[in-house]
Amino acid sequence: MFPDQIDTSKNFSENGNVYYIVQEGDELWAVATANSTSTRMLANLNRMYPQEDLKPGKKLIISKGAK
Repeated sequence: MFPDQIDTSKNFSENGNVYYIVQEGDELWAVATANSTSTRMLANLNRMYPQEDLKPGKKLIISKGAK
């Protein structure tokens, strides 16, 4: 899947954080690019490896709110 195929309009806020629910075929780099962030940043926020496969339905943190 390419970044322009990621529907960022489905991102949602919860407890000050912004989330995205992984869809079938999503890849971390595409989700990161579509959300104007890096693969490394998303991997760190979600405590995963940058090369890790995404499972549909997984709730990814896109950005953390200020504490």
